[in-house]
Amino acid sequence: MTNPDDRMLWIRNLKGDVVSDGFDAIEVEVGSECRINGILDYEDGAILLGASTHDPNNVGLYKYLMKLKLRFQPARTLRGKPNGYLFRDGQVGELVALISLCLQARLYILSITVGHLTSHGLPIKTEFSPLRVRFGRNVDPVVFSATDRNFAIELPSFLDQVRRVPSEYHLAVALSSNHFARALREIGVDEEMVFVRLVSAIETAALDQPVIADELSKKTPGELFRTEDLTALQIQELKKLLRTRKAKARFIAFLEQFSSGFFEGMPEKPPHTQVTPTTLASVAGAIYDARSDYLHNGYPMYLSQFAPAFPEWHMDPSVGMVWQNRSYAADQKLPRADFFHRLVRHCLLSYFKSLVPGFNGSTAKEGRGGLETEK
Repeated sequence: MTNPDDRMLWIRNLKGDVVSDGFDAIEVEVGSECRINGILDYEDGAILLGASTHDPNNVGLYKYLMKLKLRFQPARTLRGKPNGYLFRDGQVGELVALISLCLQARLYILSITVGHLTSHGLPIKTEFSPLRVRFGRNVDPVVFSATDRNFAIELPSFLDQVRRVPSEYHLAVALSSNHFARALREIGVDEEMVFVRLVSAIETAALDQPVIADELSKKTPGELFRTEDLTALQIQELKKLLRTRKAKARFIAFLEQFSSGFFEGMPEKPPHTQVTPTTLASVAGAIYDARSDYLHNGYPMYLSQFAPAFPEWHMDPSVGMVWQNRSYAADQKLPRADFFHRLVRHCLLSYFKSLVPGFNGSTAKEGRGGLETEK
């Protein structure tokens, strides 16, 4: 049964009792390096979003205004649970993450204003200073491209689709989208964190991803270990270890399953610069291992650099590297960040679509705008 308390916060807001007056609205100023056209008018003005400037400011940001009408929610006592819904940045953060994923653009919350100036009250405005360093097509040819993006064309159908996802998957949808959006904001700041966030986006979505079972995965802790002298807490830790040992396998299986259609039309040669469906598993394994070594051991990643002269390459042509006194083998090389975030986006969109009841087997087609489908 659908639990209304498991739904995303912006969806709960749409399902409130009464649309409030102008004093109970949120105005959010959003910035992006991308020019995004159109006006989103969703659910009869419950969500409005459009440009507030037509040219980038002195730091290269176009500015947009999002207005959310607040709805009064039914009074009820909430009971928390260990796996209950929690999104730190609230409904504003949920929407910004979803928009970033849908439009393949990075967005920054610049300010949030609650209330309006009246004779007996003042608006409350909270301003933010996002961290930005390098940007432009030489940094990432996809995120900073001039591809036409439009709030009115791509977003309504995408938000409709997310609303049709059963509520038990809303947390995975929200958190994986947020990891993706945060990964884009790391571009030009910290390339290794781009990969960390993108791996987390897939891991969040792939918690229930089926993998090929091996003999070890079929065993209980009692069948593998002598548990009679262990405490309940120690047995619980063993169960946790058995669950998490398949994390890498789930990550690879998720990418293989939901990347269908992504590689169509992409060149496969030269083989040492291209990722293909055949080599995806090994490349995905290298990405996962590099992420884990970075987080757990602090080891730097063997990253491919973008070569403007070869925009269709997925990775640089090196077949190994010596960096100071450390050597890296060819199979440790990671693809370019722009290739990987395109792949992750494609897989997440395909996964979200598969969650919708009545899903007919079509997949999200990789692109630079919203969802397209191919039968």
